Parts: sequence; structure tokens; C-alpha cells
Amino acid sequence: MKSLLIVLFVAVSSLTSYGQDTSTINGTYEGYIDGVYAFSDGEGYTTEFTNITDDVANEFDLTSEKFVGKQFIITFTVDSELDEDDEEIQVSTIVKLLMPI
Repeated sequence: MKSLLIVLFVAVSSLTSYGQDTSTINGTYEGYIDGVYAFSDGEGYTTEFTNITDDVANEFDLTSEKFVGKQFIITFTVDSELDEDDEEIQVSTIVKLLMPI
């Protein structure tokens, strides 16, 4: 739950257009942990992403250990959905990844 709040906090980053609002952050990939893609920033905050687009998944296999510890520029969307208890939750999806040079 704390991670979902962090995603919302981080969502105030720069916005671009992908048909819906997107946000961009910089982070170090921590791994695919308990079904989420985890990234940390330089201040120790962890941002977790529930989903990833097929294009990104085909370019970067984040379920492997290959990219753990690597820096990324992450572009993502945040959508509201209802969970099994009809409570509104925030679901974040990675829509683009870039590795800075």
C-alpha cells in the first residue's frame, strides 16, 4: 500500500502524451518481486509497477536478473481500478523504458 502512495506522489513528474497522461521518473531497477517491477530512486524511495506493455517487455526482460542494478528512465501511466472488495486502487503500467548513456 505504501508503494502505491509513492507512485501517486512521484506521478507529479513531467507529463507527455500517449493518449492518456504519463509521468516519467529515474530509477534503479531492483527486480521483479512478488509480481511487481520495483525501482528505487536516489533517496531510497521504491516505486512499484504492476503492469508493463508488451513492447517494453519484448525489449527488456525485467523478470530476469539481467537488469537488476541498472539505471532507467521510466515512463508510466496510473489508472484507477476496483479490486475484489470494490475498493479503488491505483494500477501503474510501464509504457516506455530508456537506459541513459
